[in-house]
Amino acid sequence: MSGAAPATALAVLFAVLLPGVASACSVCFDANEETRWAFIATTVFLSALPLALLFGVGAWLRRKVLDTERRHDVARRNGAESSRLQA
Repeated sequence: MSGAAPATALAVLFAVLLPGVASACSVCFDANEETRWAFIATTVFLSALPLALLFGVGAWLRRKVLDTERRHDVARRNGAESSRLQA
């Protein structure tokens, strides 16, 4: 357990010092307003893209399942009508 105290102290030191380094990121800030909005728009697009793809695949699967169920219902109804006509 004696190694846990220095590791904890080192983690706290990094947590205190690293935010200053992170705010110096050259990509996150630009004096040009148009470039800044491009970064924001790209971030929003890339964040929403996986959700849109998942929604699209889910909607496609739902449509396929409903279409298959509808075809089975029609076939069942047609089979019941033909057996009734034969009797």
